[in-house]
Amino acid sequence: GPHKGMRAMFAMMNDARLGVGIQGLGLGESAYQAAVEYAKDRQQGRSLNGAQYPDQPADPLLVHPDIRRMLLTMRAFTEGGRALAIWIGRNIDVRDRSEDPEQRREADDLVQLLTPLVKSYLSETGHDAAQMAVQVYGGHGYIRENGVEQYARDARIAMIYEGANG
Repeated sequence: GPHKGMRAMFAMMNDARLGVGIQGLGLGESAYQAAVEYAKDRQQGRSLNGAQYPDQPADPLLVHPDIRRMLLTMRAFTEGGRALAIWIGRNIDVRDRSEDPEQRREADDLVQLLTPLVKSYLSETGHDAAQMAVQVYGGHGYIRENGVEQYARDARIAMIYEGANG
């Protein structure tokens, strides 16, 4: 009917915002997986505790504390983000399928309140994870040939569209 356009638009925007948040989560996870593999394979320097692989010319990046910190931060972002996405998805299911009108209303209130936060948080942490992946790769992360710079660019735009993060 007439005069319901804004309500319909915000319902559509919330769906789009959830999708953008999930996009950020996926980019963060992809960047994390790439960074872990690179840190296992790339040899550079020696561990602070002495050579971990004395038969090799250098130790893998994975033994260095700052690399481990970045990888663990990325992992925490992606695992926490998945839990948040599953939780909001569960509330969407309750909102759409519960036989109890009160449960539907409570779930809808939570979804309406938290959707912009989920979009913002997941796109921000996805971007942060992608930036850390570039850092793990070092100069190799900045060039196009390895692909992590693409994650970083794609994660950055997710913070802008469907309502720029504040």
